[in-house]
Amino acid sequence: MLTTFRFAPFLLLLLSSCSFLAADTPPKHYFIATDPVELPANQTDGKTILISIPQAVSGFDTQQMVYIKTPYVLEHYRDNLWVDTPARLLLPLIVQRLEATGKFGAVLSATSSPILGELRLDTEIIRLQQEFLETPSRVRVTLRIQLLDMTQRAILDTKTFDVTEIAPTEDAAGGVIATNRAVQVILEQLATFVVAHL
Repeated sequence: MLTTFRFAPFLLLLLSSCSFLAADTPPKHYFIATDPVELPANQTDGKTILISIPQAVSGFDTQQMVYIKTPYVLEHYRDNLWVDTPARLLLPLIVQRLEATGKFGAVLSATSSPILGELRLDTEIIRLQQEFLETPSRVRVTLRIQLLDMTQRAILDTKTFDVTEIAPTEDAAGGVIATNRAVQVILEQLATFVVAHL
């Protein structure tokens, strides 16, 4: 349900009642998830890569689900949230996808490993929003990544991925489905990009 505002006097009582009822309804919480990937039977003796905790630019570093109806104006669903910030939800998905390539000796998560990898992958969410600027609505996910060689203390490459997916329904649930599809595409692109630099 989108957060809406109406100012007609005869609707004020009705809106007050709806708001009161909505306050008693717990918000729905959604995951960002992708299709399961098969891990290789044996990891190679390749390099170790550390996946740092993803960051997000201001406005997207929140559990609130963002949508826009007017260009450059961010709004939020009232009764729908991510179970955690999208940046933190993204971390295990990146780890899992890079592990599935079988090209690394180990893929480490910055939240659970004190070991510094030979490589490090930094990521930042630039945009994750459902756009109601046309029908059907669509979700746009923009992710900037930077791959670093920690042994040489050098930046190997930087790239920005931008993916748009059409939402199957014009609500938060449709936005979640489109987000998951977009993230799946970005993870594939990210894995191809990183492996190409080995």
